Parts: sequence; C-alpha cells; structure tokens
Amino acid sequence: MSIKTIFLDRDGVINKEINYLHKIEDFEFISGVFEACQFFNKLDYKIIIITNQSGISRGYYTENDFQIITNWMIAQF
Repeated sequence: MSIKTIFLDRDGVINKEINYLHKIEDFEFISGVFEACQFFNKLDYKIIIITNQSGISRGYYTENDFQIITNWMIAQF
C-alpha cells in the first residue's frame, strides 16, 4: 500500500524567508499555506515539513531555539 506524501520546505514555502530565522516574533506564514495544507489533507496526503538549519552549526542559535519555534509553528496548524 502506498502512502501519498508531500514534502514542504519550511523557509520560503511555509514561512517567508528570513536568514537564520529562530525567533517566533520574526516568523511570518506565507499567505495560503494553511489552505494548501487543508487541500492536501482532504486528498489524504501526509504532509512532511523539511528544513535545513545551518544557523545551528554556525552558532547563530541553538537546537533548543529551533525546537521552540518548530513546536510553535506546528501548534499553529
């Protein structure tokens, strides 16, 4: 049995691109993203959000900072 899946990149697809985004107050959802996700849910797609956070390895923010903003983002859905 196959599972219909869509992969969405966080920065630039879910939220507006901000270099090294790690603060909730700087997070801005892209217009229509909630409606698009609802559409895919109605078609029985599983949605997976992917992201590459090089700011962690560069020391701009911590993995804990990333977890905080990620948990907040998911709660908005």
